[in-house]
Amino acid sequence: METMNSDDDKINVNTIERIISVGFGALLLRSSLKKFNLLKTIPSIYLIYRGITGRCLLYNAIDLDSTERHNVNVRSYFTINKPREELYQYWRNLENLPSFMEHLLSVKVQENKSTWTAKIPGYHREITWDAEIVKDEPNELIGWQSIRNPLIFNAGKVVFKDAPNNQGTEITVIFSYRPPAGILGEGLAKVLNKPLEYLIANEVRGFKQIMETGERATNKLNKE
Repeated sequence: METMNSDDDKINVNTIERIISVGFGALLLRSSLKKFNLLKTIPSIYLIYRGITGRCLLYNAIDLDSTERHNVNVRSYFTINKPREELYQYWRNLENLPSFMEHLLSVKVQENKSTWTAKIPGYHREITWDAEIVKDEPNELIGWQSIRNPLIFNAGKVVFKDAPNNQGTEITVIFSYRPPAGILGEGLAKVLNKPLEYLIANEVRGFKQIMETGERATNKLNKE
């Protein structure tokens, strides 16, 4: 005899929301039992059920699943008046990245792994994560991603192509990050996406300046 799985049995509430549901439900239940109040008791029991089982009837009705995570991609394109071999070599030495990525405080390389320390705009403390090179095509592409369950999963790649008419190199930089699952994560993605687009474009522009002139132009706004 086959067992049919219903959508009603699917867990569609992420861990953070489940903890909040149980906590708030318990407080509401305690309040309702001091002086019995059916209008408080029913919602409190439902919240506790929602938190313990991970199932939300409302989410199921509107086909929402807060356990799902979606990557957010930020892209930037530049043409740099240098051969791609030179650009690749500079970028491939990951310890060079903080020279033009102002949000990066340091990158320390150990064999094929690296430890990154950064300060994120609007987040007033340092965060550190480990990463590894996942794709390396000399003079063409470098790809990397975070490992060991970082606070925010992130990955990136840079592609080097000869520009038309011997006008240097076209580079495409893609950063991908995965905010926490659920409504809180979606809100974080909306808040961070535009600042990150500006940040990445500004930092790739800094890479262009360093490679073409040997130094990065001072940005007073970044220092204040």
